[in-house]
Amino acid sequence: MRIDAPSWSVVATVDEPLVLVQAFVAWHLSLGATEVILYFDRPDDLAAAVLEMVSQVRVIRCGTDHWAAHLGGRPAKHQVRQVHNATHAYLDCEADWLVHCDADEYLWPHVPIAAALAAVDPLADAAIVPVAERVYLPDTAGGSIFNGAFRRPFVGSAAAGAALFGKGYAMTHRGLTGHAQGKAFSRTGRGLKLSIHRPRPHDALLTEKLSGVELLHFDGLTRGQWIFKLLRKADHFAHRGGMEPSPHRQRQIDAIRADPDAAAALHDQLKSVSGARLAALRANGLLLEADLDPGKAIAGYFGTVDVSPAAFDDALLRGPAAAYPFLHNAMRA
Repeated sequence: MRIDAPSWSVVATVDEPLVLVQAFVAWHLSLGATEVILYFDRPDDLAAAVLEMVSQVRVIRCGTDHWAAHLGGRPAKHQVRQVHNATHAYLDCEADWLVHCDADEYLWPHVPIAAALAAVDPLADAAIVPVAERVYLPDTAGGSIFNGAFRRPFVGSAAAGAALFGKGYAMTHRGLTGHAQGKAFSRTGRGLKLSIHRPRPHDALLTEKLSGVELLHFDGLTRGQWIFKLLRKADHFAHRGGMEPSPHRQRQIDAIRADPDAAAALHDQLKSVSGARLAALRANGLLLEADLDPGKAIAGYFGTVDVSPAAFDDALLRGPAAAYPFLHNAMRA
């Protein structure tokens, strides 16, 4: 290993339409990832066969044998499965660093990622990548699931946040509908246990912010997927032993359940910005106008792929959402 060019890999547990996993893989390999390690939460996912054809992708199908060999059975909580898989990959990772993220999260480097990692203090166990979440602007075209800009987390009082983000601020965490913690690169060989946002043990962990790299989080590639994921989260908690939603997620879920016909409008209220609020985001340095376009990277590995919202929602309804027929009407809103 050259000190000035550390290697890095990516791990994710996935259950998404094929196009999103293809984009996730192609984008990160194009940025210089040594390997993308994919744990398929549905072992019969047809996407697994497509992805394992790429030499720099390692595919693990999380079927009965996988869970019996590691935990004696499949954990009910998705987050527990994610944490186990990420740590499993970390212990077997040959790269110098491993980042654990989701298929709807894309690294956005202002400098080469290897150069950013080379600048991290050698004593640091982890380098934290701050998050920005996709929002729609007035001129956002609907041709691609990746269109839009990205809103950074807000630091300030609830009153100031409400003034900046509007009445929907109470349904967010620091102005974001998803998480505001970001994700982390973990240095391999340190005996860490990876988690969702930070490796463990937390009390002895040495971290620093990774300079020059941000994480772009979509939290729903389409309006339909955002609704689907919220209602699936609620269904898992209520009926399938899933993890309790965070307070702001629960408020989003409650609002959709109270008025399902207004779910699309709620999405647009929380995830679109214009006028004075758009100007305020820019003025406060909270808007990242990143032009994320993984199309060229996708074509290099998989050929031409349809990244339109309509095609994505159709794939979602035929794939992960197929097991939840009660969600179909909500997604079609």
